Amino acid sequence: MSEKKDAPPTILMIELDDDTRPLLKLNLSNWGYRVISALQEEDAIALARGVRDRPDLILLNQVDLPMDEVINMGRRICQGSELSSSTPIVVMAEHYGEDMEGKNVKVGESEYVTYLEDGEQLMNLLHRLCPV
Repeated sequence: MSEKKDAPPTILMIELDDDTRPLLKLNLSNWGYRVISALQEEDAIALARGVRDRPDLILLNQVDLPMDEVINMGRRICQGSELSSSTPIVVMAEHYGEDMEGKNVKVGESEYVTYLEDGEQLMNLLHRLCPV
């Protein structure tokens, strides 16, 4: 049996929408995660460097930016906050067609884009990448 650390896994979340942020944070907490939230890249780096329990996963919501820019932002956050390059980065896609709905796509070594159908899909992906 594996030994579980005392603190729950930590997710660093970047969510700009004031209505979505508290609901997403509540859901993540209910799923067993500790959540650090930031509004922009610079804040995320500072927060990730300043906490004792370093983030185990970065969760970004794609808002008005091309997907490549959002993925690169996640990579810069990892690098700037001196997280492992294997730290999972999950981007929640903003706009997509019905053909992509419900899919999770691995787009890099540890980067994923999720085309959400529902909250359970996000929960399952996060639990797979960052077990509680």
